[in-house]
Amino acid sequence: MIPESVFEGYSLRTENRTNRVYVAQNGTRAAYDACLRALAAEGFAEKERFESDRWCYAALLREDTGIFLNYYSETGDLRAAVEERCAYFSYNDDPADRTVSPQITQIPLEDYGMSYAVRLSDGRFVIFDGGWNFAPDAERLYACLQDGSQGRAPIVAAWILTHAHRDHYQCFLGFMERYGDAVTVEKVLLSFPEADDPAYEKDFSYEDRRVPDSDERTNIPRLWQAIASCGAVTYTAHTGQRYRMGDADCLVLSSFDDVVGDTANINATSLVIRMELGGQVILWTGDAAFGICRLPQRYGADLKADILQVPHHGFQSGPWEDEILGYDRIRPSVCLLPVSDHNAYTAFCIHRRGTRHLMQNCDVSEFIAASSLRTLTLPYVPAPYGKAELARNCAEGLAACGAKCWIFTGLSTASPSDFVFDFLNTTYLKPNLNAEIYFEDRTKRILHVRFSLPPTCTKSVNVVGDEVDGDALWFNEYALKTQPIPENAPFSLRITSDLPIVVSHPDHAPAYHA
Repeated sequence: MIPESVFEGYSLRTENRTNRVYVAQNGTRAAYDACLRALAAEGFAEKERFESDRWCYAALLREDTGIFLNYYSETGDLRAAVEERCAYFSYNDDPADRTVSPQITQIPLEDYGMSYAVRLSDGRFVIFDGGWNFAPDAERLYACLQDGSQGRAPIVAAWILTHAHRDHYQCFLGFMERYGDAVTVEKVLLSFPEADDPAYEKDFSYEDRRVPDSDERTNIPRLWQAIASCGAVTYTAHTGQRYRMGDADCLVLSSFDDVVGDTANINATSLVIRMELGGQVILWTGDAAFGICRLPQRYGADLKADILQVPHHGFQSGPWEDEILGYDRIRPSVCLLPVSDHNAYTAFCIHRRGTRHLMQNCDVSEFIAASSLRTLTLPYVPAPYGKAELARNCAEGLAACGAKCWIFTGLSTASPSDFVFDFLNTTYLKPNLNAEIYFEDRTKRILHVRFSLPPTCTKSVNVVGDEVDGDALWFNEYALKTQPIPENAPFSLRITSDLPIVVSHPDHAPAYHA
């Protein structure tokens, strides 16, 4: 046991049965140094230590208790992760003979999710997640391992599970049931909350209506059983740790340690790993929320990477301002986006401010979505047509959604049906709309009528009816609630939306849309 005096002034964040995290109320470099001295006095031996202008890290060990201490000068974060029965310092994985070129394969899935197989130079693999517990997802992953193993039985040097969401880790269950006898899994690396943790109970109690037996409360215990049955050694990843898997050097930049007690967002618990392989830097982010784990603030320009796995499938997680800040500091040449092309450019990702910034403002040379299998041999040189293809995909995807401005003319207040329009939203987001009604007498116009649409639906809306907000502004002299609608008067209508939509009327064609 560690004397409580070592962490006096820290708050205790319960993590799981063998791990806990202490957080300093006001982190300083002096407090970091004092903690190191106190731990040394208690018999903890320093095993790792490094420092930069922004980040100080030390790992210490006494018997089987490991302590991982991180301090960030820009944010004042000072945290100590304590792991009982710590296995990290017995970790040893020297590279075998270099017989093949290292590769990254992005594997398409039946639904959104994440599955990557990284082949090391000795022919073994590092797997990131795997996707759902769907037979086709497991089949594609196994086929990739077979192809890359060149006739030998596949060996997985490390299976890394970024976080406890079903579209990331549950493939491990079905994969091991089907192919466990044909594949050797040496190690599993993860940093999960427990399924019975009250802080995450709401999220873990979610049962996907499309998929039977998908509840995390039952599947996380099943995961531990599957890992034990395959004989793999399990490692709890902590921020600051460096793992060497063959010729891949991996540095953990964020883990469950960084957010426990601060959020119930499972995405924010994702492992973020900086991998050096084949002369390039690959940043693996899972579903990380940059703002919650304070990634750009902590590491600054040190986040620079050649290849970025875009977090949260490009759906955005956390404040978009932090996501944009992170992308500007990562400055990737190549982006791997674990979601279909349709979701990337039409239905979802491009409409999120952070992902759109990455697509259009970060000078990315190639953006690779996951509708089809794609393998990159390292060091990877972006395709010469990559930027043009990205611009074309963005333009075509947005055009397929509809338009943001629609104008109808030739309408009349004498016909109540002329106020009723049909709206189609093909995106997975909720567009916000604004309607303006114009008459020949400009003093009669009605402005700033606000309403919204549900995701992926068609709906009829009366733009002067009860379901719209005709008085959305604090001051609006042309508000629907204060302006009487003239009788038997011709009018024109302009509708604007913050997302591309389709607007139609059974009796009137739009005069203009853009």
